[in-house]
Amino acid sequence: MKVTEFLGRRVVDKKAMEIGKISDLIIEPKESIITGIQISTGEFGLRRTDLFITPDDIDEIGDYILLNVSKDEIKGVGEKEQEEKRPETPQETSTLKL
Repeated sequence: MKVTEFLGRRVVDKKAMEIGKISDLIIEPKESIITGIQISTGEFGLRRTDLFITPDDIDEIGDYILLNVSKDEIKGVGEKEQEEKRPETPQETSTLKL
């Protein structure tokens, strides 16, 4: 499948509710793999929200992208970025000693 065929494709959650369209792909260039997929909900303006899924969240690809998670389980793009920046435990915090 070409990237151009993937972008704009409609996304349906596990409850068969349409949640948006594929708007962007996050690619790891060194490994040449897709690490994340951005879904845009709504059209433009205030109603638009961007959600983030991983390839593991995809159940099937056809006329629609069928997910194995519900919309409530998907994090927004901003939430995902904050989660990646936030250390899980105090031991994981790196410090620089001079």
